Amino acid sequence: MLEEDLLALKSPSKENIASVLENYHTESKIDRDKSFMLEEHMDKINSCFSANTVEEIIENLKQDGSSFALEQLKVINKMSPTSLKITLRQLMEGSSKTLQEVLTMEYRLSQACMRGHDFHEGVRAVLIDKDQSPKWKPADLKEVTDEDLNNHFKSLGSNDLKF
Repeated sequence: MLEEDLLALKSPSKENIASVLENYHTESKIDRDKSFMLEEHMDKINSCFSANTVEEIIENLKQDGSSFALEQLKVINKMSPTSLKITLRQLMEGSSKTLQEVLTMEYRLSQACMRGHDFHEGVRAVLIDKDQSPKWKPADLKEVTDEDLNNHFKSLGSNDLKF
């Protein structure tokens, strides 16, 4: 709707563009007094997900045993073991990188995932065959080696993202 309103301006000026943006800014404040939907779970999220490995996160969720924790376990158990480890490392490393470094890391990951098995298998299971039963390779977290993980993050040399 914002795009349509901006494109509908007959002779855009700083003033009328600012006016359109201000209308949307005002509208965006409507829900600001609503509480964060995960607020009631934040203590559990912080305690269970503050581990340094996916295996530790899973163990924390099992030990917690609450319905929230068990629901998260169900979700995690459906995910690609490789992607789980990539995502955790990505979050941990990305938190201390510059935007350019993060974008480079993201590009490397996108290229590595496209060369791998699990992205294509996930697309097959969800979008093509719709059987919701992906066959991950490897199928178990223990089988995802540091070497596998490092290969997703390594430089692409002359094919690396350029700014």
